[in-house]
Amino acid sequence: MGLIFFLLTVMLGLPCVATAKDMTFEIVYMNHTNVVVADGDITAKTPEAFQAFLDTSPFDGFRFVVALNSGGGSLVGGMRLGQMIRESGLDTTVEAYPPDATTGKPGYATRPGQCYSACAIAFLGGVRRAKPEEAKLGFHQFSSAGGSFEVRESVYMTEAVAQLMGATVLGYILKMGGEPELFTRLSETLPHEMWKPRTDDLTGLKIITRETFQDFEFEPYGQGVISYAQSAENVAGRSVVGQITAYCKAGVPYVLLSALKLEHGTDARTRTLIAEEQNGYVISAEGRGKPAKYGPGAVNVRMSEGLPLAELQLDARGVDLVTRGPVLIRVDFPAAVGAIFALRTTPSQRDLAALSAAFRLCFR
Repeated sequence: MGLIFFLLTVMLGLPCVATAKDMTFEIVYMNHTNVVVADGDITAKTPEAFQAFLDTSPFDGFRFVVALNSGGGSLVGGMRLGQMIRESGLDTTVEAYPPDATTGKPGYATRPGQCYSACAIAFLGGVRRAKPEEAKLGFHQFSSAGGSFEVRESVYMTEAVAQLMGATVLGYILKMGGEPELFTRLSETLPHEMWKPRTDDLTGLKIITRETFQDFEFEPYGQGVISYAQSAENVAGRSVVGQITAYCKAGVPYVLLSALKLEHGTDARTRTLIAEEQNGYVISAEGRGKPAKYGPGAVNVRMSEGLPLAELQLDARGVDLVTRGPVLIRVDFPAAVGAIFALRTTPSQRDLAALSAAFRLCFR
């Protein structure tokens, strides 16, 4: 894709006309998540500036999020920036970090950001992508003139550039995990207009990543069924749970937390520490009563080298919470161990039916 970007840069007459404020990059150090503040307009030189930032800035946190706040700019620059974000394993969000009055650097206070046009394209590069409720995210059609309107291109060259750019943008969207319809929607929005995705568009077109477990499947297990769901997006930083499985064993309800890949799991030493330090687990559901809390005896940390991490024993209260709506499940052990066994569910009615079926034999 690098050669295609180079050709498009030449053919589109980039760099574009100078913008009001070229994008800059600063780090705001948090607790376990450090923020890369990306503020300003995207130009053809923005990827170079980002690479220089990556080469010189200290990265000493567990997770990094690129907070984008930009009105847009160069489409090619946006795609290159997004590709670099993905290759660096960074997440993206749409937030602004106003400068601190004392230092002039981005402070800890935040406000909803805006990310339009080329910025929205760069946003797709995040491994995990989130848009705060009040933040603004918008897409529109690209221009084959690429912002270099003084160039009198032939009709043939304009059409050639448009077709090459269209194929490149579609390929980029698919590579970043978006749905093909996203390309259709932005292509239908004229360059002077802006399409701002609704909540269902954000999730349905995979503009933002789903960080909860849903779409539960089920299959036969003994005389009953098991129900399970996967979420690769839940595996990031110290969070290692990629699958949850619900089942009934010897009349007792359980949920099993598992990794998706061996390299995403925990080593034998870490599992030993977790088994020794864990203090039970909690199932909580906001707005549906008190959480269900369980002691260490309800947690069985799997000590094999396989994918399972921990088997959690439930009771009627826990089953009721899990099968009636969204929940947060978290095993309690010190953060210093270096892993997190936690997940959230946002089940549909079909998912709730699948989970209920998995526990049916427990309560005959």
